[in-house]
Amino acid sequence: MKINYIPLAKAKELLNDASKERELNDVQSSALKHASKFSKVSAEKAAKLEKELVSFGLEEVLAVKVIDVLPANIDELRSVVYPHIQTLDQELGNKIIEALHKR
Repeated sequence: MKINYIPLAKAKELLNDASKERELNDVQSSALKHASKFSKVSAEKAAKLEKELVSFGLEEVLAVKVIDVLPANIDELRSVVYPHIQTLDQELGNKIIEALHKR
């Protein structure tokens, strides 16, 4: 069984859609509040970023984690990807930061 990781923005979108069809239970309502408060990009942008970060060689789980945190600089990025990537290449780090913050 393959696990699919999704960014907070996608979780927010899914829970919003579900809330239009039915009443959410307590856990789902709490998850929606959390996702609404902490997601930093739209679900559409998160999907595009995920594809781009995976094309750079990041694992899906790390790409989603990076999108959710949206680090501002390479030092913050290093703290997000550690210990999965213990030594982040400067060039790759710069590419990721640039991709996260381009408009």
